[in-house]
Amino acid sequence: MFAKMLVAWAALVMVLTVQSQAQYDPLGSDIFTLPDDMRRTSSLDTIKYFDSRADPLGLDPLMRPLDPEHTAEFLDRISGPKYIAPFVPLQEDLRGNWKLDLLGERLGKVDLLLIQNRDAVFGRGTLSLAGSTFTVSASGRAVKDVVSLDLLNMDDLTLYRCTLTLNQGILSGSFNAFDAQGRIWSGTAGSVRSA
Repeated sequence: MFAKMLVAWAALVMVLTVQSQAQYDPLGSDIFTLPDDMRRTSSLDTIKYFDSRADPLGLDPLMRPLDPEHTAEFLDRISGPKYIAPFVPLQEDLRGNWKLDLLGERLGKVDLLLIQNRDAVFGRGTLSLAGSTFTVSASGRAVKDVVSLDLLNMDDLTLYRCTLTLNQGILSGSFNAFDAQGRIWSGTAGSVRSA
């Protein structure tokens, strides 16, 4: 009887040992006993410091991000026309007088004097809206053939945010307007250069 219990106990221990070996995780607790780490800790004559940031699997060169200052791919990308294109000024100069029609919930006409310095566009003018005339200031940016222009009505603090496309001397696009009371409306905008 005792021999049978001893055999059953030994079989149970063997089954559990085999099962635990099957669940062995090579990245688990034994990660610091890999051969590379053994070389670092085998000598007890001198003090060796363990680098906790070291990669025990040796994947460090593969996982390291590229150095953007020295790679040929990075230098090719920034010297190509796609990277530099947003900073190239428009072919057509926006300097001068423009008449801008705002069509939407509220109709308006804007007479603008625009100045352009590289990609910066700014100026001032007047807004005719519902029989009244208001002073507006303009500021924005020209990137490729798209002009983003903010018009601010100085009298009632209404902002007209215009996104316009330049095509053969005509600016056309859309706008969103925001007033000081929190109202928002939108519409289309079109502009031609005035004499």
